[in-house]
Amino acid sequence: MDKYSVYVIVVYVVTLVLLGAYLGWLWLRLRASTDEPELSAEAVPSRNAGQRR
Repeated sequence: MDKYSVYVIVVYVVTLVLLGAYLGWLWLRLRASTDEPELSAEAVPSRNAGQRR
């Protein structure tokens, strides 16, 4: 094996581990956001609802 091949393998492994961790974190966030109840237009009060002219 080449002198630098160990470094190249380590860099690839670290990169793939970081990418996998990021994708896992992103997947967990997306799954958590889809589990939350949706806010409908009726549930969110309008900004001008309490104001009078």
